[in-house]
Parts: sequence; structure tokens; C-alpha cells
Amino acid sequence: MEQYTLKFIPPNRYPSACLITIYRRSGIVVATDTDEGMSVTNACELIASEVVKRYNLDAQKMIYIEQYRPGRPDQTTELVKFDFVDGKGFRHPNWNHIPAEVFKTMISIAEEVEEI
Repeated sequence: MEQYTLKFIPPNRYPSACLITIYRRSGIVVATDTDEGMSVTNACELIASEVVKRYNLDAQKMIYIEQYRPGRPDQTTELVKFDFVDGKGFRHPNWNHIPAEVFKTMISIAEEVEEI
């Protein structure tokens, strides 16, 4: 597992950041909102593109998840599916809620796979 603070400048030009967690072997990328600038929801296409470019990930195999308020009772976690247009960028995001227990299981499995 790798963790990074991803700093980015969204279209509104307001400096923004989020926490990125990468599980390379399973292709899971978790973008956690840190309340710094534009939200991970509003910047999801930009964040996904930056993660692929900066951390050398396969865009076609990436499983992109965004989360808010991790570890709190009001935590939300969403699987975000994109169209990958012309091999250049992410477009047309579609969000699907992931229940907390399912997310825990996914991450537990991803952590085990990382150790193989």
C-alpha cells in the first residue's frame, strides 16, 4: 500500500489536495477528501487522471473509490466508474455507493494481495 497527498489545481484555480491510497496489485485507488479546496467528487476526473500519470497506473485496470469522513459513523464511500476517452482522460463519472462493511472487506483483501 502506498499513500500520498495529491496536490492539484482544479479548473477554479483554488489550490486543492486529497489523500490518495494505492493498492497496486489489486488496482484499487482510494481518494479521500481532506476538506482542502475542491472536493474529490467535483474533481474526480482530474484526480483520476493525475493519479494515473503521477503514479504510473494502468487507467483501464484502476478501481477508483472516493471517500469522505473515514472512520466516522457518517463515512461515505463510492465506487466511481468512468469512460476513458481516447486513452487520454476520464469522463462521465458514475457513482455507486459501497456499504461500509463491503468497503472494509475490499480493503482487507487488497491489503492481503499486496503482501503476496
